[in-house]
Amino acid sequence: MKKVLFVDDEPHVLEGLRHRLYGLRSRWEMFFAESGKTALEILGREQVDVIVTDMRMPQMDGTSLLKKVQELAVVRIVLSGHGAAAEMETALRTVAVAPQFVTKPSEPGEIENVVERACNLQLLVNDDTIKRIIGKIDNLPSSPRLYSQLVAALSNENASAAEVARILKQDVAICAKTLQVVNSAFFRLSRSVANIEEAVTYLGLNTIKHIALVAEAFQQGHGRRFSSGLSLDALQEHALLVGEVASSLFADKQTKEDAFVAGLLRDIGKLVLAVELPEHLDKVLLEMKGSGCTMHGAEEKVWGVTHAEVGGYLLGIWGLPYPVIQTLANHHAPRRVDTKEFGILAAAHVANVLVHDELDPRGSGPPGTRLDPGYLEYLGVTGKVDTWRETTRRHLEKRPGLGR
Repeated sequence: MKKVLFVDDEPHVLEGLRHRLYGLRSRWEMFFAESGKTALEILGREQVDVIVTDMRMPQMDGTSLLKKVQELAVVRIVLSGHGAAAEMETALRTVAVAPQFVTKPSEPGEIENVVERACNLQLLVNDDTIKRIIGKIDNLPSSPRLYSQLVAALSNENASAAEVARILKQDVAICAKTLQVVNSAFFRLSRSVANIEEAVTYLGLNTIKHIALVAEAFQQGHGRRFSSGLSLDALQEHALLVGEVASSLFADKQTKEDAFVAGLLRDIGKLVLAVELPEHLDKVLLEMKGSGCTMHGAEEKVWGVTHAEVGGYLLGIWGLPYPVIQTLANHHAPRRVDTKEFGILAAAHVANVLVHDELDPRGSGPPGTRLDPGYLEYLGVTGKVDTWRETTRRHLEKRPGLGR
């Protein structure tokens, strides 16, 4: 049974939550605290999975409380009645310690859905140490070249949302951060957003500038060893290529955009490992070299969890749309999701394999990177593979730096 802690200094709010969530007591063990101090006492004796806290409380506000629990393997959610439009800098600081938000008062079922989703995320990664590491991440390193392009574009008063979106789409980290912010409840959207240009239009260029500066501050001040086994620029280039190929497998504009984002972000877990656990990643790369297996296969042997689940967990606690999270967590094992639909998960999986095939046409790479004929037949897309391969070749020809 998952344990959920609710924190609010207003007794009537907590009483309302007790009454509202009473029917869920068979699925969640719930705790209620009227102050940050009481919340910390509960956290000291209980292994809580999810904390939902108000922001404006006396003595210890929500931001201070959540900073104190960043070391714990707890999904952090803010219950806030204050919008971010007038408090943008405060909002972005809050996003760093609590990537998900529920507005107060909330719509019927909203708290229940957000907390249930947070509980389900805890099942993706079974290592509390890794959960704690992921939970402390508020940004990931961006390519200096792309960051410079973004700053130059934002400094131009005539810059368009389309131009800024084009740059964002080339950067895994800033792209993910932008989607995290726009999907937070501070902006009170009625639906999830996975379209980068739409996100830029809604947030505005000033907010994008804030996000970029936060990302750059993280990059400059990180101070840890980045794994020597991965090249950030090569990772970005490969992510962009897979995103482009995945997008090209659809005709519908919205699905194309969703597939691009899913393909672009699918390996963000590798960034997490490279930045936060470089020694661990070095062991994985050594296992790959010694056994000839895939990276996710080596991760299973060394660690028991792969960069796919790590990436899904990170973007899940950042509050990105569920289809993107599902794609990240399962793109190496799409059969884990019971569907016959050729959606963005299947597209990201296929695009990833096709790119690997083209980069290693003789099949000398590690096993497990080839398309599964049974899976393609199950989806009813076997006849499209030759066309998709040709599409992949055309995209690859535009990126000679990746080589073949």
